[in-house]
Amino acid sequence: MFKKILQIAAALAVVGYLAFCTAVYVCPQRFFYHPSAERSDIAAAVAAGFPAEEVHYRSADGTELYGWFVKPSAERKIVVYFHGNAYNIEAFYHKLIPLVKAGYGAFIGEYRGFGGIPGELRQSNLEADALAAVDYLHTQGYRNSDMIIYGMSLGSHMAVDTVFRRGQDDAFAALILEVPFDSVFNVVKQRFWPVFPFDLLVKDKYENASWLARIKIPVLVMAAAEDKVVPPARAEALFSAANGPKNMIIYPGAGHSDLYKHQNYRDILQWLQNNEETE
Repeated sequence: MFKKILQIAAALAVVGYLAFCTAVYVCPQRFFYHPSAERSDIAAAVAAGFPAEEVHYRSADGTELYGWFVKPSAERKIVVYFHGNAYNIEAFYHKLIPLVKAGYGAFIGEYRGFGGIPGELRQSNLEADALAAVDYLHTQGYRNSDMIIYGMSLGSHMAVDTVFRRGQDDAFAALILEVPFDSVFNVVKQRFWPVFPFDLLVKDKYENASWLARIKIPVLVMAAAEDKVVPPARAEALFSAANGPKNMIIYPGAGHSDLYKHQNYRDILQWLQNNEETE
């Protein structure tokens, strides 16, 4: 009888294992993405001190997108911000308010699958939507040299990918990466059991390190010492792949989403000022 129970338990474990692997492969969005379907409220953002206007543009395949744009003051650059795998742009604009108060412009664009925009969540789509944000600014007369690209968490990939793809002939001013990773695949391997064949299950690897190694603009990497989502070792691995000039700050006691509470914007402003003084 006991042997029979063990056999049933083993069979159920195998079925559960295969079901989990199949679900991760077929429906990765249920595991890796946590978007808000609600459209972001720009009126609330303006009332909170982010004086943006909503602009509309299209991705390469025609998907209609929108973003929030604050024009820069004279001789300041635009910080183009790419958020991570959750919420919508309304959850992140506050990170840019101190930069706007210092005179920088700000552009925070939304991806399909987030903020009420229909579309499938996958790497190629999010990359295309990030590129579309920069392309929109080109239509408004801005050059890459007028833009500082800033990516947080999963948005670090969109930032690195955008700088690599669009910055070959006209370099961007700088690249800021908050709680980034060398690749999502390595994050998954470090955080979860090694018994799952994630190299086969995870189709969208969001590789950063190989692209960053080919980028030659100032890079600032900011990591959280107590990050349980993206372990700081992944940011350190990415930083080691970067060319100079580069800086890295690891915030003691900080978690994945609270670098703003640790006033990382002060370090961003100081770093940007230092770069501007050496240009």
